[in-house]
Parts: sequence; C-alpha cells; structure tokens
Amino acid sequence: MKKLFYLAFAALAFAGCSDSNDEEVPGAKTTVIDFEGANLGAEGYIWGKPQARLLTDDDAESETFGAGSLFFYDALYTEDDASIFTFYTDNAGLDWNTDTWNGFVISNHTDMTTPGYVNDKSVYATSGADGSSQFAVAYYGAWTGAPYGIPLVRFATAVRPKSIAVANTAYFYLYYTKEATSVADVKGVITGYNGETKSGEVKFVMADKASGTVQSGWETLDLSSLGTVTSMTFTVESEDTMCPYYFAIDNLAYEK
Repeated sequence: MKKLFYLAFAALAFAGCSDSNDEEVPGAKTTVIDFEGANLGAEGYIWGKPQARLLTDDDAESETFGAGSLFFYDALYTEDDASIFTFYTDNAGLDWNTDTWNGFVISNHTDMTTPGYVNDKSVYATSGADGSSQFAVAYYGAWTGAPYGIPLVRFATAVRPKSIAVANTAYFYLYYTKEATSVADVKGVITGYNGETKSGEVKFVMADKASGTVQSGWETLDLSSLGTVTSMTFTVESEDTMCPYYFAIDNLAYEK
C-alpha cells in the first residue's frame, strides 16, 4: 500500500510540473531571428513590390484590389523556422495608383528627424536592437483587414517564443511629439496561435496619455506566456483613428 501511495504521489507531482510554460526543456535549442541575413540592397529595405504580380479578372483578389493592380501577399523573408509575411498593392486597378504595404518590411533606416509616412521604414533609434544593423517594421493595416493587413510571423514547426525587442518607428514617434495636439494611449499587441487556437497575448505601451510620454528606443519583452505557437500576429490598439499603426521588432528568440 505504501509503495502504491508513493507511486501515485510521484505521478501527480510530475503531472503538476509538466504544464508550466516556463519549464526548461532539456536539450531545447534557442534560435534568434535578427534579420541580419536579409539583403536590403541600395534602398536599405525590402518589401513586396518587386515580387508583385498583375491581377486579372480571374484572380479572386481582384474583387478587393482591382484587376490591373500589382499585388503580393506571401512570405517576404525566411530565417530559420520563421517566415515574415507582407502585403503590397499599387491600387492601379482601383485608379488610386498609390503604393500600399501592410505586414512587414525588413529595413536598416534610422532617420529620426523626417516626419510622416514618407519615413515609414525608420525605427526611432540609432540602430537595430543591441546595436545591430537591420530589423523588421510592422504596419498593422486595420482598414485592410485579415489576412492582408495583419503582420504575421509563421513558423515551420511548433516553437516556444521567449523574447522579442520592440521599438517605435520614427513616423509614430514624431507624429505624437511634433504633429498631434496630444498623446493618446497606444499599445502594441503580440498574439500567439497554435494552429487556429489562440495561445496568449502580450501587450506593451507605445504611448501613454496620462504621462504624455512616447516610448523611445528598444525594449525587450518576455514572450514565454504565449506558450507553444505556430504563428504570431502583431497589431496595435488605440482609440486615436489617426494613429500610425507601426512599430519595429528585432531579436525574436524562441525554443523548439
């Protein structure tokens, strides 16, 4: 009887320990996505335009973006297990003729003085995280809608995110410090999914109305509460409809 009791107790103790997201997995490998492998060329960034195709009436996407528009939605850059998605259209089929991107671009721009959307690929920092050269800029296209408007990282296999560095873009920072009459409450939201099931979310402050402050430089977030994921989305929360829904990311660390 005593032997059975000890066996039962040991089994319960093991089960209780195994559910923790923070449990160290023996032999787990940590991978860091730092974007340094992307070839940015003379422009200092990559986006979907060079890979875009011309939509025809036979394409389902033409119902939204118009036949005759250039269109791209797919992985822009892949590093280890992570594919970084982007969306691009020139809206030519809708007679707008305006370059539009949502999702991610990979960039090395650090122009901290030029305001407006013409500088939408610069981080408000002198470099990438930890002095690196390159990073990704996320633009949440709330009005474009899913899936095209939502910045997405998709993994080739299930992983456990550990941390990520985030920073405001120059467009966002200069809008609230130079153009807007007041600072709004703005939060970035990183959401994990395991298949179609939401596994958790992490929010961080980009701007704070009460203190009138706007985040400057890079900060590192703990992502361990997301648990096991196969994809992550990056969005922005604010009641300010004029808010530029952009932020930068770097050094995405995960285990598998």
